[in-house]
Amino acid sequence: MFLLWLFILFPSSIALKSLMVTIGAGGHVIPLFELAKAMKHHHVTFITEPYAKYFIDFDSYQHSSSFRILYTNDSADAPVDQIKIENDLEEYFANHSLVESLSQLIPSLARSIDALLRKTVHILMIEQFDVVIVDSFIKGIHTLSDEANTPCVIQTAGVKLDEFHINLPHMNSFLSSKQITLLKHRIYNAAFHLRLIASIAMKLLPLLSTFFRSPPQVPGRFYETLTLKNQIFTTTKCLQLYSFPETLFLSSDSDPYKKYLGAFIDEASNHYANNDLVRWIQSKPKHSIIYVSVGSIARIQIDRMKSLIEVQL
Repeated sequence: MFLLWLFILFPSSIALKSLMVTIGAGGHVIPLFELAKAMKHHHVTFITEPYAKYFIDFDSYQHSSSFRILYTNDSADAPVDQIKIENDLEEYFANHSLVESLSQLIPSLARSIDALLRKTVHILMIEQFDVVIVDSFIKGIHTLSDEANTPCVIQTAGVKLDEFHINLPHMNSFLSSKQITLLKHRIYNAAFHLRLIASIAMKLLPLLSTFFRSPPQVPGRFYETLTLKNQIFTTTKCLQLYSFPETLFLSSDSDPYKKYLGAFIDEASNHYANNDLVRWIQSKPKHSIIYVSVGSIARIQIDRMKSLIEVQL
């Protein structure tokens, strides 16, 4: 009871310490940052890549006593250099299939994750946290949490249906749930899956060295923590937080390590923009719009994506 009253009277002095880690891409850093803002009684240390500055105004939080931002690279030129690399990748993705893009995406992502893990290890060696919360792309965090004796949480935008489940219509095969009940379409769906698996395997073969590369090894207590062996055999479980399930209906899954948060939408940013989309949103009654993602530039040509948005307006 004494601790409860102490927390009520002096919440900031005994706030929990949270470490949050994410890549700098907008679709990853924004949801995690929105989660950080919602954690009113936590001191948050936020680790990300420099080009995250293009999506979030971190400068307005630099004097906050409960929020600290750390970048993988503190160089003044780092954000500009990294955003150029990301723009080149996006241009490549816009004109190539998802399978073709793997050869560009995976090495770039591996470099980003290694830098984030090194920064995370350095901070864990000098500070103790009550929880570590990471973006789903940051692999190996369960081993670090196990060694640091700290609970871990993984935030994911959403649960995806199993793309290699042969009894489900693949999202790129353009089959409906009704068609999949017919024999000829099931044969087509099976052939589509096999061809996709073969295509991905051929693209991934040259990247095997990237998958089995030496993990970041920082001298100290975590030197051997991120080895492939430890990542495979460490049994520590992390709480999985999802913004939305694989369908518009909540899953009946009773897994205690899986929780749905709901999507993060920062409507406040609409007040600083003036375009057709913002005006359309503002013309609608509050809570009357359902936000749904209609695609990805990795699958739809960028000019086609723009035309889809214009049609919706």
